Amino acid sequence: MTSKTHTKTRTKSLIYIIIAVLTVVSIIVVFVDFLFPLSNEQRWTLYIFDLIVTGILIIDFIDRFKSSSNKVTFLITHWYEYPAMIPLIVYGVIDSTVLIGTAVRTIRFLALFRLVRLYNIALMIKGSEILLFSSLAVVTIVFGSFGIYFVESPNPEASINNLHDAFWWSIETITTVAYGEYYPITPMGRVIAAVLMFAAIGILWTVVALITSKLVERKVNNGNTVSIADDTKSVIKSKIDNIEKLSKNEVRDLIRMIRALNYDDSHDD
Repeated sequence: MTSKTHTKTRTKSLIYIIIAVLTVVSIIVVFVDFLFPLSNEQRWTLYIFDLIVTGILIIDFIDRFKSSSNKVTFLITHWYEYPAMIPLIVYGVIDSTVLIGTAVRTIRFLALFRLVRLYNIALMIKGSEILLFSSLAVVTIVFGSFGIYFVESPNPEASINNLHDAFWWSIETITTVAYGEYYPITPMGRVIAAVLMFAAIGILWTVVALITSKLVERKVNNGNTVSIADDTKSVIKSKIDNIEKLSKNEVRDLIRMIRALNYDDSHDD
């Protein structure tokens, strides 16, 4: 029963990881569609891929809806997933049939609600601390980029004038590199920068601490295993050297120790 439960948990975690990866790629697709001049063939290829990802998200939503105990509450509390399940092909059809401006085209960024779902998926995966903080870093970069873009770009003296620059600045800040070619000049922009800096420090140091603790834990566990085996062998050797002085009970204990040591060695092999 335990083995089946463990297998089921691993399978579920694998499914969540696949959904998380596809969600990240679909978010990248949203930005590629908005930022770069694409041919119709390239654009519709992205739309088809996004439609597949959206279908997977819908199937996942329906599956969770069916397994929920209170379906009405589930529909209300998961409102943010509705815009996330609108495929980009819908916006592509609108673009090809209606003359619209850039401001209206940004409606397609409603797909970024998938970031919330990505964060929730990271919470569900067992032992996913690093994945969780990686997802948090992605969310921070995206919202930091949009925040700094909307605040800085209207200012004619700002060095951040488009989303390309905003994303580059956000990645520089979250990785604590900060080359200095882009920087906020508005009060609100500096507030966003400060939040991003503290988030970067927290995320990076937490991930480093997690990796270090895992490595130390593994080393300690391996060291303890070797130490116990060596100590047992030393005790056995000491008793054998003085076997003529051992009582019958001590000889029986010695035999049990030798059998236990051989049993452990055979299972390690």
